Amino acid sequence: MTFPERVTALERSAAQHDKQIKAIRDLVHEGMRLMVETRKEMRALATAQKRTEESLRAFLEGRRGGNGHAKRKVDLQ
Repeated sequence: MTFPERVTALERSAAQHDKQIKAIRDLVHEGMRLMVETRKEMRALATAQKRTEESLRAFLEGRRGGNGHAKRKVDLQ
């Protein structure tokens, strides 16, 4: 292989490596973007979960009397 042929082969190889590096960089960039979106969604879900827990707690605490008929202990003395 002559010198110009080797230079051309090396240039092709370098171009291929540059293409691969760009593809990897694009994948990492997309993965980071998805992580940011996922983190935002998780924060929103955590907020909604807290509101649901507070609402459920208030609902359960407010159900203390049933249908209005209180059951009282009978004093047998």
